[in-house]
Amino acid sequence: MNGNDTELMERYIYQVVKRLPKNQRSEVALELRELIGDMAVADESMEKALTRLGDPAEFAKKYQDTERHLIGPEYYDDYLWFLKVVLICAGIAVLIVSIIEGVTGALGAAFTGAAGMFGINAAAAGVINSITSGIGNLTVACVSVFGGVTLLFAMMERNKVRFDRKKKGWSVDDLAGDRFVKGMNWTPKQLTPVPHEKALISRGDSIVGIIFIVIFSTLLIFAPWVFGAILQVDGELMMIPVFNLDQWHVILPIFIFSLGIGLADEIFRLVSGYYCRAVMISNIICGTVQIILSAILLKVFPILNPDFASDILLYFEKERGAVEWLAVHWNSAVVADGLLTLVIFATLLEIGTTVYKTLRYA
Repeated sequence: MNGNDTELMERYIYQVVKRLPKNQRSEVALELRELIGDMAVADESMEKALTRLGDPAEFAKKYQDTERHLIGPEYYDDYLWFLKVVLICAGIAVLIVSIIEGVTGALGAAFTGAAGMFGINAAAAGVINSITSGIGNLTVACVSVFGGVTLLFAMMERNKVRFDRKKKGWSVDDLAGDRFVKGMNWTPKQLTPVPHEKALISRGDSIVGIIFIVIFSTLLIFAPWVFGAILQVDGELMMIPVFNLDQWHVILPIFIFSLGIGLADEIFRLVSGYYCRAVMISNIICGTVQIILSAILLKVFPILNPDFASDILLYFEKERGAVEWLAVHWNSAVVADGLLTLVIFATLLEIGTTVYKTLRYA
């Protein structure tokens, strides 16, 4: 068996075992190597042997559980990580918003209470209400997420929707996807290469990115004022946002749209699992759109509060010090330029890394 035959056999085995539960894959791979090796010797051709075995997607069914199920083994692993990711995102976002609302409400009640004991009681009541509300919101969010993700994967199971990318033209050198093209019989030339180890995308990195985007978006929607300074002035709780909330009705949709594009790109990377042309194109398009939207937010719209430093200084007439230094040196335009430069640099770095790994290892 020459190198090309071995490569073709490994492609076939990879397409079979990836559809099986993890605890079966090693054993099935060993069995298939022996079986295909014997068949190739008998047929005097690896292509003939693999053609006899047929489409690996169909062949894998011989090892799959034939019992009826809502989420089958082909989708179960993907279903679990999507469910975990979305549950974590929803749970953390709801908890953070509830905690922030509870803390600020309690502090406000404590500071503004006419009598000390009254203020403490009001603060305690605010914390209890926040905890109760947070538990209720968390329960509703988790149940909704579980039902939505389960329904989505059940529909994919019934309709045999796969994540694999596909083309209509097949060749040994230009492989993509493993599904049938309607009206075309399966041949070994349709086998996709086993991904290079360095082409694999870390699920952990994608999950962290998804969690960050969801939490950040939730805070922007429900509590944008937490991004700023929270001050106690003369017994009152003052909140000075770093964002321009007067224009928030215009700024927020663009902000969320930009974050949504980043979220879609992260989910696509998570689903794909390895660097490929589709991931590269998605990353380039999403990154470019995010740079454009960032430029619009930071240079066209006044996303930053132009009175941020002066508002802080207003409440510190006696004790200025570092606050006065901030007021003198704060410049919204300069800060916006710095943030835009940072966004462009980080986005281009990510695009460059994706392009390099795709061209080098995919």
